[in-house]
This record gives sequence, C-alpha cells and structure tokens, in this order.
Amino acid sequence: MVNSSAKEMPRQSEPRRLSLAEQWSQISGIVMGAASRAEEATRCHASATLQLDLAQYALTSLVDELSAVMDVGGRRRRATVHVLGVAPQPPRRPTMGDAIAA
Repeated sequence: MVNSSAKEMPRQSEPRRLSLAEQWSQISGIVMGAASRAEEATRCHASATLQLDLAQYALTSLVDELSAVMDVGGRRRRATVHVLGVAPQPPRRPTMGDAIAA
C-alpha cells in the first residue's frame, strides 16, 4: 500500500541550468573577489608589519633613554671598554753590541 499523502506532494523541479555566459560570470566574480581580498590582506599585513616595527623601535628607544636615569630591569648600559688590537711587546734583553745607559 502506498500512502496517499506521498502522491499529493508536488514534485520538485530542478533549478534552471545556467548558460555558459552566466557560469563564466559567476566564476569570474568569485575569482575576482578572492583576488581583491587577497590583495587587501597583503596591504594590511604590510601596514601592520610597518606599525609593529615602528612601535618596537619607539619602545626600545624609550627604554634606552630611561636606562640612563633609572634601573630598568637589567637593561642598564654597561661601560664599553675598547680593546685595541695591539699586544704588549715583551721586554727586550740587551745584546752584546748595545750600549748600556748610565
């Protein structure tokens, strides 16, 4: 036995098929939108990178300036000692031909 309510349901029709031009238009719209969003993301990323670099530079400069007047958790500049590349010469021993100063 077949239920009579199943026979009364309207038959769903398939959606209209898109023409080739309509399909191309839809696909190209999707691809162009994705490319546009990718370009915008690249611009935002570059801008954020620049802003982070500037903020890091400003913070480092501020800490360096403050370290001259206050202890900033181990960031105080230590004295710079410049070492020349000249090694001390060992004392010369007088040889027989050298005169000895009196």
